[in-house]
This record gives sequence, structure tokens and C-alpha cells, in this order.
Amino acid sequence: MSKRDQPLGKICAVNASLSLILLDSEQIPEWEPMDEDPEGDDLGGHPQKVIELYEDEDFVSAELDVGKGKALALNLEGMTGEAELRRLEDGSLALLEPPWDWWTDEDNYGERKDEVARLFKDALSGAPKAGKEKRAGKVLVSSGKLVVFDSNESLESASKAAKKATNGKVVGFGDNDGGIVLGLTPGQYVIWRRVIEPKWADDQPLVIAYLRRA
Repeated sequence: MSKRDQPLGKICAVNASLSLILLDSEQIPEWEPMDEDPEGDDLGGHPQKVIELYEDEDFVSAELDVGKGKALALNLEGMTGEAELRRLEDGSLALLEPPWDWWTDEDNYGERKDEVARLFKDALSGAPKAGKEKRAGKVLVSSGKLVVFDSNESLESASKAAKKATNGKVVGFGDNDGGIVLGLTPGQYVIWRRVIEPKWADDQPLVIAYLRRA
């Protein structure tokens, strides 16, 4: 893994908890934001449903009804609130939290650059293998444009980004860099989740979500 290899995109949460949503771009108008003026405990909207999912300590992923379709809520939870997107040699995509630059920061594990390189080489070595990863779910991308975003991010600028996300292109959006749109071949995609816990990393895991065509 070389630092010269730049990620395709990055997603940042407003806090250290990265609650990702994978949504076909055609469903953007159906996504319900938080109620800005809630009454009592009724926050409303899909982000509140994600919060309710997180009340289950074993929560990893779940489908959400959005309009006439489904979205996938995914607990990446690498504890930093930052993830990056990279492409594997076999064409699969991988979201990794924390990103490469976090690991190599001098305040984190900058003195262990060789170990970090081996860690990422393992994470990006190829398509997931049975028994090592947990299947997190699937998402139908009929439009060929998949929106991946932190559940607290506004989708106000997502439609504009989706228009630019042609096949193979990644376009970011959001005031907090909280989302990206992936231009993909239309079809069904499977998401796998893997957690690597380096012995030298003081309980800091590298969490990877692999995305590949079903």
C-alpha cells in the first residue's frame, strides 16, 4: 500500500460514530430528514430509525423502507467517524474506517508505517473470502448510482452530485463531506463487513465494507 494511491472518495461523520446509509439515487426524494422542530421524543425521519437500530448493541446492518424501495443501514464503526473508498484489483469497492491518512498520522500510528502498509494490503488483497467476513446485506441500484452517506448528512446536494456520477466516477457531496455518489453498473450489490484488529493498534480496529456486484 503506497501513500501515492489516493482514495476515490471520503466520508466524514459529524461525530465519531459513522452510521452509513446505502441508497439508490432514485430514492433521494424519499429520504426523510430529522424533524427540525420535534415534539417530545418524536424526532421523526429515517435518521431517527437508524438511532433506534443502534440501541441494539449487536447491530451491524439492517434494511430500511424508503419510498417504494429499500436502503441499507450499515454500522461501519471504526470509532473515528472517517472512512475512505478504494477500488480493489478485482473491481470490487471497499470502504475503510479509519482511512490510511488517519493510521499514518504521527499522533496515531505514524511510527508503524510498515505495519500499516501490511494492514491495508491485507484489507485490499481481493474479494472477500467465506468465513472471514460477515455479509451485511444487499442493495438494488436500478439507477446505476449509489448514494453512500452518514445518516446525519443532509441530502440537499445529493441529486446534483448524482447527475455527475457517471459509470466509474465518484462524486462527493454535503457540507460536512458526509456523502458520496458512486457511478455503478445497474444491478444488485452485496455488502460484506470485515473487522481486522491489529495486535499493535491498542484496540483500534480497521473496519471494511466490501461492495460487489451480486
